[in-house]
Amino acid sequence: MQNRQGNYEKTILVISSIIAIGVAVFLIFESQGFEESIALQQAAPRNDLNAPDKQKVADAIETLKKRYLWVSPVRNGKGAPLNKSVLLVMKEGKLFDLLLPEPKLREPMTNLFLVGDQTKNPPEKQLPNIFSPNVGDLDADSDGFSNLEEFKANTDPRDATSMPPFTDKLALGKRISHDYIILLKGGSDGTFQVQRLVPSKASVFKPLNEEFGFDKGTLRFKILSSRKEVRDNPTLGPQEIYIIKVHDSATQKEFEMVQGKEVNLAEYEAEFMFNYLKRHVIPGIKEGGTFQLPGLGKTYYIHKLEETKAIISPVGSDGKPTKETIEVKQG
Repeated sequence: MQNRQGNYEKTILVISSIIAIGVAVFLIFESQGFEESIALQQAAPRNDLNAPDKQKVADAIETLKKRYLWVSPVRNGKGAPLNKSVLLVMKEGKLFDLLLPEPKLREPMTNLFLVGDQTKNPPEKQLPNIFSPNVGDLDADSDGFSNLEEFKANTDPRDATSMPPFTDKLALGKRISHDYIILLKGGSDGTFQVQRLVPSKASVFKPLNEEFGFDKGTLRFKILSSRKEVRDNPTLGPQEIYIIKVHDSATQKEFEMVQGKEVNLAEYEAEFMFNYLKRHVIPGIKEGGTFQLPGLGKTYYIHKLEETKAIISPVGSDGKPTKETIEVKQG
């Protein structure tokens, strides 16, 4: 039993030795082939390289030789630091430097108005949306007035407590005329015939210094004086006519009437438009009357109504018009 085991171990030892010798021989042959496989490719001769671009080399050398002088741009007589950013805007192919007064990016608003005056204490902030084409129509502080309206009024569009007067939003919509036409027909022995043609026809005969009217119970007029003049009539030639001076108690004014010529004592009333926050219509305000701005409680007196404008004044705490007059144009 022991002899068999010993023979078996010898057999295994012999086989292992043979395998080891075979592996060693194989590695020797492989090492000889590997040396040939890693042989480096020979470098190309110098004469085979492409020639350098002489012009590019010369240009590069000239660029390196140049000396650059960095000059600060001058703004308002002072050089701007080169390490400070500059707000530049391109508009329709034109470059706008908003630190300079000209050219203006958004006429008629100034560039300083848009970016804010940094010399103030505290410095002003840049208006929102200054790159928007309609920045003038916007309302930065939501006070009901556009940036452009505040620019024109020299108020602060960044401060809701600083705004133009509310009457800037007031416009004359139209003037409504209530005609009152009278005519001096003639006179004799100190008595004069006066007719009303509009609004309804009526006629009176009155002497000097006696009050009269055309409606029952109404005494509006008084003839203060009279005179005669000779004037040319296109049809009848020279004629002697009466001219009288009349006092109107409705308006506390005096006027002249020339025989044969109509006088229109029209009463006017205004229709105003108030465009603050939304559109308001203020109708039926007569000359000499008062009205209020909707939602604000501010009262104004109308001095005069013309076809294209009205002259008004604020009413003071005493209920009387102040000396301040405001022209409201038609719009």
